[in-house]
Amino acid sequence: MECCPSETHYIAPRAGISRGGWLLEIYRDERTLQKFYQTACKDDVRDQPCHYIKHEYQPASRCVQRFSYVYAFVRFFNVSENFRLDYIRVKSSCSCELDLTLQD
Repeated sequence: MECCPSETHYIAPRAGISRGGWLLEIYRDERTLQKFYQTACKDDVRDQPCHYIKHEYQPASRCVQRFSYVYAFVRFFNVSENFRLDYIRVKSSCSCELDLTLQD
């Protein structure tokens, strides 16, 4: 059992977010589809207290979505430019975060 359960899916998004926060169009055509693995917090645990930790720490804990960046063939949305290789953000894990400043 996980303290912050997650689900992994194989996705084929039409757009992604760059490291700079820009919306990017992900290249695709009738023969090419870019796919990525994405691991997301389950809906019922995201931003909720973590499971399986000491009871006194539970109020200071929460399950948070973590992200990483992967290469994709992209371009800026609504811009006539060539596609290029750049990073897009994908969900990569669900982890338990403790903020002990929240303790009484």
